[in-house]
Amino acid sequence: GNCTSHRVKTLGMYLCSAFVALKTLIGPILFMVLVFVFRKTVYGLIKKFQTKIPEDFRFLLNPIVATFIFTIVWSGSHYSTSRTMGIFQQRSFPVVIGLFTFFTTTYYKEIQSYLSDFFEKRDAIPKLLRYGIAIGLPMILSLIITFQDRVTSVALKEQFIVIVSLLCGYLVLIPRKGNINLNKK
Repeated sequence: GNCTSHRVKTLGMYLCSAFVALKTLIGPILFMVLVFVFRKTVYGLIKKFQTKIPEDFRFLLNPIVATFIFTIVWSGSHYSTSRTMGIFQQRSFPVVIGLFTFFTTTYYKEIQSYLSDFFEKRDAIPKLLRYGIAIGLPMILSLIITFQDRVTSVALKEQFIVIVSLLCGYLVLIPRKGNINLNKK
């Protein structure tokens, strides 16, 4: 679909663009909903598989699974732009998710310690409002950086928003202290 019948920078154009994006992303969105709904089952399968991996390499399982799931979602909406360059080449970008998962699951105690003042202030904000900020901030940023007649540097902007979303989600969800409960069902 396209929105050539709408005037640029109008509500109609934004609504049309959102509808086109929804049509493009419906497959990846449905996949993520299924992963979320069946997350306990998926985690159970991963736990069974984990015992077959040599203990020295088990630390890679969470980053690999995160990268795999993100790759399915990312490739579903970027199959025709895989060679486009953003912060990274589109086809390589899912590795960022794996690296993020690796560092945040391996060094969570150090991160919690380093950000203890931030978490103290964060926890004074009601949880629902924090979730709203974590969802709203990337959405507002994406609207700001794409408020153009023709959006330029699309891959760069997409990747930037994904990274901002990762950081926002992480900072909202990570517990202030203690285990991050990756092994919890």
